[in-house]
Amino acid sequence: QFYCGDRLPLINLTIYGSSEGFFGSLASIHTDEYFLLPTHAFFEFIKEEDIEQTQPKTLLVSEIEPGHRYEVVCTTDAGLVRYRMGDVVNCTRFLCRTDDLVPLPTEPVEIPRVPLVSLAYRAGSLLDAFGEKTNEIHLMNALQQTIHQWKNQGIPVDFCDFTSYPKLDVFPMKYVIFLELSEDQECKIDAQQLQILKTTANEEVDRQLGKANEVYQKVRQFNILDPLDCIL
Repeated sequence: QFYCGDRLPLINLTIYGSSEGFFGSLASIHTDEYFLLPTHAFFEFIKEEDIEQTQPKTLLVSEIEPGHRYEVVCTTDAGLVRYRMGDVVNCTRFLCRTDDLVPLPTEPVEIPRVPLVSLAYRAGSLLDAFGEKTNEIHLMNALQQTIHQWKNQGIPVDFCDFTSYPKLDVFPMKYVIFLELSEDQECKIDAQQLQILKTTANEEVDRQLGKANEVYQKVRQFNILDPLDCIL
């Protein structure tokens, strides 16, 4: 968006799909929500709290509720095989007549219960040592807030990329985050600013992650997890 300007909208992929098939279509260029396509696959959903189970109970598309997260399970016409997709989605709402996402019939007709979903994270990408379920969104928010704090201190850095893993061979266990930063092309950071980044990264990212994920904050307060390491 920085390079394209405000007049050229950037939108999500118009199709939600995978190698197993097409599952959804973008509801509008103004949202990140997708309509599910029940004619392309038979959908079931696993509650977020049941994802770790081997044979969790599944819900039908008519049984999911807005404000909750689910892992998508699909059966395609290629055979009676259920696929756990690993995609965790937010059920944001259900389409109703007051929505302006798509043109609806002017004559009173029964509108089916059509859920809108947005992608939350991949099930396998959680950092979950003690049930805190830290996902990519939590980490991204924490890192972006940390960088915002640095910018307020006059340090011209921007987010580039990151990766993370739980360090399980120490006690207490802790997270390790590798953070890649980029400099402002017109203003390079000096040695003193670089030292500030290195000395404040661990504490600031840990504090911001506690704000982003309340459960992580609680396990940190009870010293169940050690403070994280943020490596620049």
